[in-house]
Amino acid sequence: MDKSFKMKVGAGIAALALVVTGGGYYFFHMKGDGPDSAIKAVTRSIEKHDIKEFHRAVNVDSLLDSGYAGFVDGLTAFDNSMTSDAREAVKNFTEMLRAPLMLSLKSAIDSYVATGDPNLKENVGVAEILQRTGLNDIEIRDVKNIQVNDANRNEAFADVIVFQPELGKEFPIQIVMTHNDDKQWQIVRIQNFQEYVSEIIEARRLQLDDYLAKAGEINSRHDAATREAEQKYGTILATGNLGQDKTRADLKALITDVIQKDWETRKQELFSLRVPKDAETLHNLYMKICDLAIAAAQDYAKWMDDKNAATIKAAEDKIHQAQTLKSEAMAIAKRMTSQGTRDKG
Repeated sequence: MDKSFKMKVGAGIAALALVVTGGGYYFFHMKGDGPDSAIKAVTRSIEKHDIKEFHRAVNVDSLLDSGYAGFVDGLTAFDNSMTSDAREAVKNFTEMLRAPLMLSLKSAIDSYVATGDPNLKENVGVAEILQRTGLNDIEIRDVKNIQVNDANRNEAFADVIVFQPELGKEFPIQIVMTHNDDKQWQIVRIQNFQEYVSEIIEARRLQLDDYLAKAGEINSRHDAATREAEQKYGTILATGNLGQDKTRADLKALITDVIQKDWETRKQELFSLRVPKDAETLHNLYMKICDLAIAAAQDYAKWMDDKNAATIKAAEDKIHQAQTLKSEAMAIAKRMTSQGTRDKG
């Protein structure tokens, strides 16, 4: 485990147990049998690859059950467009997935404790849960507010302070500990995982909205420049003749110095955007459209010199492909924008 406290789940930390494995270093040298002993035991068991001690310190079934419930509630709570029936249908569907996912999560945790490797290649569902919850990239920063419940001395609470890059801030994940039958403190559940998941989803929605707005502005601006260049192209043809060297030279200059460069600038501006995971497919389409348009411009410019029918056909084929992809990209962007509007409603 990384003693700089950077815990990247995808690099080797398994499942929801991550939130209770990082803070142990803060208390490793503390003495006593208070609630912090459970956190120390988690760290010690992982360092020694002692599964028995880990399970004495963590009630994995209860922990995962509370985490999964919070995950599902967080997913459905944020989508304001859902009807009560739709929300219930989603919960019923995710409930069907609970058993196999719980087995996979437990397997990944046991594998990590025993070997240091959660074996995510054989637990694809686990990797997906970690990504969806943002646990694959959190940093454990502190463990605070460890306190015994005044109303029930066999119950205690602690805040595991994590930094999540997508949130851009610290978030206190609240864990609950109880005395087990052996009078040993044991971590049993997470009580605010729904709030954590909801914040992750909202942050991703805002990032997606930001990307869509910026990419839309870039494309609109350059589409206007393209239309202007096409008008100049038409003017050159109207006042000249493709059989004339000057006309072809003027067209080539327009294509290479204006149209191609504008597409290259558009691609660079789009490339510089921060791309949320949910926008990766759309972004890749934008990049492909730019590449096709640039290649088409190069073919058109070449045709002005070689006058070869195969060259102009290659250019037109690329333009057709770019137009097809552009229609697809517009449909995807519109759907994403509409979804965002419903979420905010």
